[in-house]
Amino acid sequence: MMGNREAQASAIQLVTLEELVPPDHFLRKLDRALELGFVPGFLKKAYPSHLGRPGVDTRLAVRMILLGYLYDLSEVRLCEEVGMHAGYRWFCRLDFHEPVPDRTTLVKFRKRCREHGLWEELFHRVVAQCRNVGLLSGRHLMADSTQVEACASIKSLREIESGLTEAADRLCADEEPAAKAKKDDDHHHTDFHGKRFSNATHRSASDPDAQLYRKGRGKEAKLSYQAHNLADTKSRVIVGASATRVSGKEARDGAQALALVEQFSERHGITPKTVSGDTGYGTAETLTALVACGIEPHIPLLSGNPPEIPLWRRKTSNLDHFRKRREKQERAKTLQRAWELSTTRAYRISRKLRHRIEHLFGEAKESHGLDRARCRGLEKVNDQVTLTAIVQNLKRLVKFLNHPPKPAQNKGAVGARKPAFSLFSLFRALLRSGSSWLSSCTKSVFIHPRHPALQMP
Repeated sequence: MMGNREAQASAIQLVTLEELVPPDHFLRKLDRALELGFVPGFLKKAYPSHLGRPGVDTRLAVRMILLGYLYDLSEVRLCEEVGMHAGYRWFCRLDFHEPVPDRTTLVKFRKRCREHGLWEELFHRVVAQCRNVGLLSGRHLMADSTQVEACASIKSLREIESGLTEAADRLCADEEPAAKAKKDDDHHHTDFHGKRFSNATHRSASDPDAQLYRKGRGKEAKLSYQAHNLADTKSRVIVGASATRVSGKEARDGAQALALVEQFSERHGITPKTVSGDTGYGTAETLTALVACGIEPHIPLLSGNPPEIPLWRRKTSNLDHFRKRREKQERAKTLQRAWELSTTRAYRISRKLRHRIEHLFGEAKESHGLDRARCRGLEKVNDQVTLTAIVQNLKRLVKFLNHPPKPAQNKGAVGARKPAFSLFSLFRALLRSGSSWLSSCTKSVFIHPRHPALQMP
């Protein structure tokens, strides 16, 4: 018999959030691992106690923002989902009758967190938590960068005024703020056919920090930023994250890798043993700086082959000349040292495992919205890169806490499982001994019946 039910809304429904959220849901595991007790005290200076109306709970706002990056939700979609999703309400400590903070509240709260450095503090606390539980070692690191498409269209490009061309060139060197572009009210119908664009002559009117960038020859140039990550090779925990423009001294891969390694060492007191990267990091400046810090660079040389150590027939009494000669010799020795490391087994293992950081970028773009910038401006894009790294580290931490690795079994312990005896292993060992009688036995035993030696004359 076919059932038929007419929907009738009950006047009173007795239900709790604890009943609606499954006991093994990911948000429950994340809630047990997330530590936000420091947030109110850290942001106390951002909210004077004697001015204004009472603001939103800081831990509630942080939880909502983390949900938005975890499930790739915009501010508008986030407020809607938290309002009707029981799991999101439970994670944010919101009852059914409590109102959800408005989108503008979250935008203003994010700005205050950026000004007071909350996201960087939260990022480093999550990294320290991964280290304390045994997930992170920090001995072997890998560095890489990826393109993040800016929230701006090519049609927003405007030609910089002639008097500001020098300022635009200095902007590419990260020395001055962005120059103002010419206003064009009818930019939707501008004909770009036959025109050439470059970062020195054009700027985006909607996002001046974004610059033209393309991955390679034949690829389309887009207004983009660059995201840099420094991650642990074994655990894939991101220990450093930042965003830069696509051109300038600070945007170079080697400069950002050195800055992130230094930041990681100062904050957590860990000096990595090795750092791996692609050929873009194989410059003499980067390799020399890593070797000076006692770090082995598992990086292929940008020049291909190492240069020979220079020698001079004549001595010099000029201190400047002597210092330059010493620098050239040290740089050549460093490059030769990096070349020698490429023949070791540890280098081959690092190169084999370096693809894991590509997986991190793929996860960030596919699941957490890092393929395109959410906001405009370098500072806001840097917040997006940092928050995405926080969410990825929390996922690694939750998985580790709920599925810890099994301890290594001691061979000398009582009850340890002994390897089973195998006749094949014994026979193989006897074969390797090279005894003459065994070789003759094997020939007589394993000889084929149609062998020419057995054929009758």
